Amino acid sequence: MTRLGALLSHELRTQWRLGIPATVLGLAACWSALLLVLSAQAARVAAPYLLFLETMTVGTLFIGALAVTDRSSGAAAALAVSPARSWERVIARLAPLTVLTTVGAVPVLIAGRRSGQLGSALPAIAVAGLMLLAVAAGVAVRRSEFVSFMVALTGPMVLLFAVPLAVSIGLLTGVLWYATPTTGALMLLGDDSPYRAGPLLVYLALWAVAALAFATWRLRTAFDGATGRTATHVRRLPDRPRWLVFPRADLRNISRDTMLAPVALSPLLLAFALRLGYPPLAAWLRSNRGVDLAPYEPALVILAVAVHVPAAFGMTGALIILDELENGTLAVVRTSPVGIRRYLAYRLTCVTVLSAAGLAVAAPLSGLVAMSATGALLLAVPLAPLMTLATLAVARTRVQGVTADKALALPAYVPIAAWWITGPAGWLLTPFPTYWITRSWPGTDPTFLFAGLACTVAWLVALTRRVIHRLG
Repeated sequence: MTRLGALLSHELRTQWRLGIPATVLGLAACWSALLLVLSAQAARVAAPYLLFLETMTVGTLFIGALAVTDRSSGAAAALAVSPARSWERVIARLAPLTVLTTVGAVPVLIAGRRSGQLGSALPAIAVAGLMLLAVAAGVAVRRSEFVSFMVALTGPMVLLFAVPLAVSIGLLTGVLWYATPTTGALMLLGDDSPYRAGPLLVYLALWAVAALAFATWRLRTAFDGATGRTATHVRRLPDRPRWLVFPRADLRNISRDTMLAPVALSPLLLAFALRLGYPPLAAWLRSNRGVDLAPYEPALVILAVAVHVPAAFGMTGALIILDELENGTLAVVRTSPVGIRRYLAYRLTCVTVLSAAGLAVAAPLSGLVAMSATGALLLAVPLAPLMTLATLAVARTRVQGVTADKALALPAYVPIAAWWITGPAGWLLTPFPTYWITRSWPGTDPTFLFAGLACTVAWLVALTRRVIHRLG
């Protein structure tokens, strides 16, 4: 227990220094504030999904960032030959984040008018959160890049979340779907499980133990026969042709790691999810919960398509740059003929092109975006480079990047509230580009388009200067 105590103490200090507790609890406070401004009925419906999709999953990103950093820095290799056992290292890393996840759920439950469920919901959140963290830890062990970790985590997460969500809206019925352990967790959060809480929690706990065993096994075998070969080696950048250096490297990475395909296909998958999933979800909420989504539909579409698609590409672009900053690639770029400015211009061009292509695919295929929103979609395209720059302006490491992305999601998504806010209060949101996207959604108003473009350009210029200074 002495080794475990030392590991736990070190992990607590590390996570505190990186601001992980402040981020997790801060996000919980923000979601709680959002629920408080909703009607009691809407808050009760939204709270279980916020807990399930946000509170329970945020720790998995930190698990990945910490594991990738340990591996690339050599800390993981050092621990592998230390007296610390694999299970002790897993427990030391997962325990603080599990506690944070559970504590962060309390204000969300209270704000969601579900304080009476604390006794049944908190155990489900703790056990399900531990299971998800263990899965993430097992996936992250052999990943040397954070973006690669996120892509690899997509597979198990899609299964663990898609099935429960489909069951909750009535698309899937029957006891068979409760074989997915997170189905029982979501049903307990919503307080509408057809089965008793005890057996569901026991079943979930068995899966959590299995996930811990998986993470321990992966960690134990990660460095077998690989001692001394975990350091990252940076290749010299070829001199000519300079403008093809990074496109060639990206194409080589994509061809070597076919799992990157879901990143490019994510707008297509989102479009089909909205086209096939939104109508039954709206019908289920109207008939079973008495919630009519019609007044909220434009805001939901703005969030899911116009803001989420470019923001996701922009945040991914920032994490790629932070990966290359930590593994030493940018140190080579600084002294190469390419230079930081060309490198940054290439990365920003990539996320802008992907944003435009993603919106061009997701908007028409979703079946929820009217032609009158074309101007708003044009304003949404530069959100991608804006999110990349905003993340790089405040982050220097992967862990800081995850924190920044979570924090920056708030000024990106909150201005969508301008759809309902009228009068002088709405003008408080004008400094944010998303505000002008929302105002331009009903129709192409030249005033809103020009103001939105000016707002975005101002942010891009200011952030570009800061990022070049920080990276240079």
